[in-house]
Amino acid sequence: MTSWFRLGRVGILVIPVATAVVACGTDHRPFTPEPGAAARKVTVVRGDRTYPVTAEVTAWKTTVHPQVPERGPAVHFHYRFTSGNRWAATEHVELQACAVDGRRVVILCTLIVKDSLVDGWFGPSTELDLARTSDVLLLPYQMYAGPHAGDPKDHDGYVPPEILGPGSQV
Repeated sequence: MTSWFRLGRVGILVIPVATAVVACGTDHRPFTPEPGAAARKVTVVRGDRTYPVTAEVTAWKTTVHPQVPERGPAVHFHYRFTSGNRWAATEHVELQACAVDGRRVVILCTLIVKDSLVDGWFGPSTELDLARTSDVLLLPYQMYAGPHAGDPKDHDGYVPPEILGPGSQV
């Protein structure tokens, strides 16, 4: 429907325009992989590629944190990374480590980094019952997206899985 409007001596022709948005059937959101099977010892995976790196939880215990013992139980754990070649020794690797209960429900997760500390803590937390921890598990997927994450020109498109939170099932 075309309409004419007059403003003083000037006439304005108004032509309605319909804009069509066509979906081509392609979802342009990046694929977020599942976090992978949790275990005490895992081989590091990044998409379709398996790294020559393994990570292992070597020990853990429920205790109080020495700096804040009044805040309740915490979980102290030890881990190690081992690699089979020089390339793996220089690769930046981050994995999720999770404290889980007897049904493998996540109580709390954190990220561990190869070539950093060899021990970590979950908590202490006044909101979460870390005393329920029955195991500390690692998830195999590389969490570090690379130095150019978010750069459409230089990034390789790898999207790590989402970080699990309390209540997630592993």
